Amino acid sequence: MKYLTALSLVVLLNTWVLAAEVDFSKVYIDEVEIPPSPTLRIGGVETIESHYDEVAVFNWKLLLGFNPDNATFYVKDAQLQNYFADQLLQQRLRGTIWKGDYKTAKNVYSTELRLISVQNGFIGAEIIHRTEDEPEPSNFLKARMAGDISTQYLIDEKGDGEWVWVDVARYKEIVAQINEANEGKEGDEMAPIPNIINARHLVRLKRTREIGNSRHASSRWGSHNEYRFTVENDKIIGNVGSPPDNYGSQDVLTGSGKLELTISDSLETEPPLPE
Repeated sequence: MKYLTALSLVVLLNTWVLAAEVDFSKVYIDEVEIPPSPTLRIGGVETIESHYDEVAVFNWKLLLGFNPDNATFYVKDAQLQNYFADQLLQQRLRGTIWKGDYKTAKNVYSTELRLISVQNGFIGAEIIHRTEDEPEPSNFLKARMAGDISTQYLIDEKGDGEWVWVDVARYKEIVAQINEANEGKEGDEMAPIPNIINARHLVRLKRTREIGNSRHASSRWGSHNEYRFTVENDKIIGNVGSPPDNYGSQDVLTGSGKLELTISDSLETEPPLPE
């Protein structure tokens, strides 16, 4: 179920959350523990609260316990999630549709990218390329793709007004170092944690297999082409080409085309209702 609509009363431990909507569409499994008692930690539970003309959106991470007597889960703990939590940001991409162009030296292909699965740094997708020939395209490809995704934060790392992109792991290192240096200090003596003002995702995808019948007017579609792009502010910008035959220090694409897409829609991810 994607939404509990109308007026939803959500019980999070002893906290009663009065929400107009509760959105489960971006929920993901964060951790599973079996001994000594089964527990399940999930993230991405979104509550939307309305008060007069103001709307507040919150994201929650829940620790669920399991009752084997009646086969039900119950909330053991609830925590508000940071908006910039990397797993939460990545899950917001799940089920999104992106449209635009893939430009090569010879053609411009109308392109649709569907991000179907995102979990723990893995991403699965489908791509459609086509030329706008009439009555039917002379070039067409629909393919499954798989790859990896990582998140970066935009921060003022040194506090000198110079904003840089850092990986999530590096940001956590910076925070740990500052917290260690702040031990025993108070007030103005304490160094501030760098604020995150934006986030982006770095994605690499490879074609795994075609869906249906592809066609190409002048050559063939490469079966190992790699898509390398950045997702930032509802835009995808990157390159498509052939990676090296072997892993090594040289990691440059050849025969590159340019990919430019913008977010268009969302896939219907919830099951159909019974008739």
